[in-house]
Amino acid sequence: MAKYPMTEPIARREYTFSAAERVTPVVVQIGKPAPFPDPPYHGDWYCPWSVQGPDGLRELYAGGVDALQALVLAISGLRADLRSIARKGKLTWHDDEGLGLELVGPAA
Repeated sequence: MAKYPMTEPIARREYTFSAAERVTPVVVQIGKPAPFPDPPYHGDWYCPWSVQGPDGLRELYAGGVDALQALVLAISGLRADLRSIARKGKLTWHDDEGLGLELVGPAA
């Protein structure tokens, strides 16, 4: 997968990860959706996200046909990343194990 730069952050959240008597902050950011810079994806958009956690920094992105689709897919990817971290210990947000990223309505 090609590397696309993190854009201006539009959202940030901090979780707490606990495992083996060690507590680590997990900081996530979602960047502003932007058009892909390369010609093969002309007209499509990407939305980057980052996770700074117990395993270091992960920077990824999702692509879509427009900015909204790229953003929704980035949130879905971020949720999958956080679930992966949660399987290794206990991940909380505001003292709750819910990620606070659940979709509502028919899309859920």
